[in-house]
Amino acid sequence: MSLKTILVPLSGSDTDPVALGAALGVARRFGAHADALFVRLDPRDAVPMLGEGMSGAMVDEIMRAAEGEANAHLTVARGHFQTAVAAAGITQSTAPKAGDEPTAGWRDVVGRGEEVVPQEGRLADLMVFAHPALDKDAQGYVTVETALLGCGRPLLLVPGSAPAEIGRRVAVAWNGSAESARAVAGAMPFLQKAEVVHVLTAETSVTSAAAGRRIADYLTWHGVASQLTILKPGSDPVGKTLNDRAAEIGADLLVMGGYGHSRMREMILGGVTRYMLSHAGLPVLMAH
Repeated sequence: MSLKTILVPLSGSDTDPVALGAALGVARRFGAHADALFVRLDPRDAVPMLGEGMSGAMVDEIMRAAEGEANAHLTVARGHFQTAVAAAGITQSTAPKAGDEPTAGWRDVVGRGEEVVPQEGRLADLMVFAHPALDKDAQGYVTVETALLGCGRPLLLVPGSAPAEIGRRVAVAWNGSAESARAVAGAMPFLQKAEVVHVLTAETSVTSAAAGRRIADYLTWHGVASQLTILKPGSDPVGKTLNDRAAEIGADLLVMGGYGHSRMREMILGGVTRYMLSHAGLPVLMAH
């Protein structure tokens, strides 16, 4: 199992440096390529119900404004990328280099972020985002949701106070579900390089302590020694219990399944997933 391609979607906002810093740090650790992606909205998509009750002049004005805004965000995002790559001392390249030299590249495409990002993410080993804030960046939150549910790849969500190096002390939230199994598979490169791995199983009416013991045995077969902790959330939300325990053990990465329904069914993320998207104070590697 290897980690060679990383996709980091950018928006031209102040969260770009957070995502870029984490993505480039991971690229350096694994000798991987980090691909920065900016999605520009097609100006025609900025005009709802095109032609319905709008004059040609109004349509033109809306499209020009949308194009101007997209170009402004593009300029900011490209500046963030150039600054981060220069600070990290990483070579820019569009093709693989010999050996394990980390590289980075830039791409900008036209489309809708919630459609383009999941598609592009299917050809990456890992996607990296800054933790989205629903109250401040609704579009960013939607992009993360659609990527989680639609790309079939693990996502690394990084807070503003991310550690300098991610993955030395890893906590695995395990409940035996298919989603948590996919998260563990996606996180295996981190787990095999980690200095310490903790398995956290929250014992509830649907998850037994035995589930934690099984995953600890599985990790041993992959050369990963782990320490098992059975948590009893009681009246506290499971998400809070996991987050608090991860902080107590000094974890710099939490691995967990991400739960939710298809957007065609009006996507509803599970409670633990929502909690982690909003409250986690450490990087979270999540897969659906």
